[in-house]
Amino acid sequence: MGGYFSTRWNWESTRADTDGLLRLDVRSLNRAGALRPGAVSTTSWIRGDGETTGNIVTHMNRDGDCLTLDYKTRTSRETDWTPYKEAIWLDTTPCHFGGHRAWFRCPGCQRRRAVLFNAGGLFRCRECHDLAYSSTRETDTDRSIRRCAALQKRLGGGGDGVPVWRVPPKPHGMHWETYERLARELGDHGRRALAGMIGEREALAARLDRMW
Repeated sequence: MGGYFSTRWNWESTRADTDGLLRLDVRSLNRAGALRPGAVSTTSWIRGDGETTGNIVTHMNRDGDCLTLDYKTRTSRETDWTPYKEAIWLDTTPCHFGGHRAWFRCPGCQRRRAVLFNAGGLFRCRECHDLAYSSTRETDTDRSIRRCAALQKRLGGGGDGVPVWRVPPKPHGMHWETYERLARELGDHGRRALAGMIGEREALAARLDRMW
């Protein structure tokens, strides 16, 4: 849908984390010129995992201090889209070496924020939406698996069904020194991930034995 976001959001009252939620970053908008007085821009919405999932239209007022967001959303139980038009006020602070840094004023708490998240159809800061950072819920095994996936992607591999410890062939144009360093790091994290998964499986089996 041109200029509008297309997704489903479960509005159930649970403490979600930031990973997977749609966000607006004032720094990205500033670099794209969307914060210039009078600017009208179509901006990509980016989830916490970095994936671009849709677009939102932004309108900056002529005074350069209020950004209007124009978008649509719906819950997983709805078939019709609900339009939203929300005003986000801006603030600036001076930088140490000249110039100014832009901030959102969160519509919920009015505090300066660099990033706002969309939950329940509205853009608010992490504290107002009572969101947890996904990294705080990760186990050591989760972190190793996530790091393996990032290293595989950097090495030109990865994907569904690929074991986390598999080292892809050297990408064309990558220096051998870089490849060997990344391959060693992937191997280290892969061993940690595999050991963690085995340990978790053994712990689960032990709990089930005690239940029976």
